[in-house]
Amino acid sequence: MARSITINPNLALLIIDMQKTFESMAKPLIPEINATIASARKANIPVIFSQHGHENPDEEESTSVLVKWWGASGSIKRGSADWQLLPGLDVGKNDPVLSEKSTYDAFHNTRLKSLLDSWNVDTLIISGVLTNLCCETTARSAFVQNYNVIFLSDGTATASDAMHQGTLKTIGFGFGQVMTCADLREKLAKIKGK
Repeated sequence: MARSITINPNLALLIIDMQKTFESMAKPLIPEINATIASARKANIPVIFSQHGHENPDEEESTSVLVKWWGASGSIKRGSADWQLLPGLDVGKNDPVLSEKSTYDAFHNTRLKSLLDSWNVDTLIISGVLTNLCCETTARSAFVQNYNVIFLSDGTATASDAMHQGTLKTIGFGFGQVMTCADLREKLAKIKGK
């Protein structure tokens, strides 16, 4: 059964890990995400970015399960070229960037929840990469923490279409409403703002 979330001004748009290391998957999303960012700003909806990384992956390999899984060489070092947000992504000077993010869940050990609560957000819009890792984990975490979730089907990407589609089905079944960026922008255009 499809569920529909009422679109209201108590929204926030989270763009997850649109970084150089994920360029092949993330770069094609930029036009849709930037158009969605513009619509969110017009409706006075806050936009938040996350930037995944590790201070010293070589040292963290003994303590971080995520770094163990991917290996120090497969992990993103904070401050490196791979850690940088992609050029062309519309990051505003006042947009919070969760550069402290170090695991799949953008809520874990970051300012995300405190930001959302300070803005009285009840619905989190999720976009970025990777669909089935950081985006899905954050969507599940948001749901468990009692936020409504909107998950952008063409505003997220991962390594294969099968993984992408699997996550969209899972999110739509049990965690949030899946919609296209264009559908969301159409709904945002009807919001008068806060």
